[in-house]
Amino acid sequence: MNTVISQALATGLPVITTKHSGLPDQVKDGKNGFLVLEGDYKALAEKILYYMNHPKLWPEFGKFGRKHVLENYDAKLLIDKQVECYYDVIEDKE
Repeated sequence: MNTVISQALATGLPVITTKHSGLPDQVKDGKNGFLVLEGDYKALAEKILYYMNHPKLWPEFGKFGRKHVLENYDAKLLIDKQVECYYDVIEDKE
């Protein structure tokens, strides 16, 4: 999980990132940001220009991004999931 992306989304910022690793789990293309292929500088430039030309989308993307982070990446939620996983491992060993 990329903490910087989660933090940006949590503050309501729409983002542009690559389709690398777990980033598509955080950024829902066209809903809270945009995903581009690594090294595709033309696609990156297009998405930057798109944001610049459509500023009315920013609040909508920001709202969805914040909601997504709070529902899926809240620290307490992640800790609870991790503890649950540990209990599952312990139960399997017994």
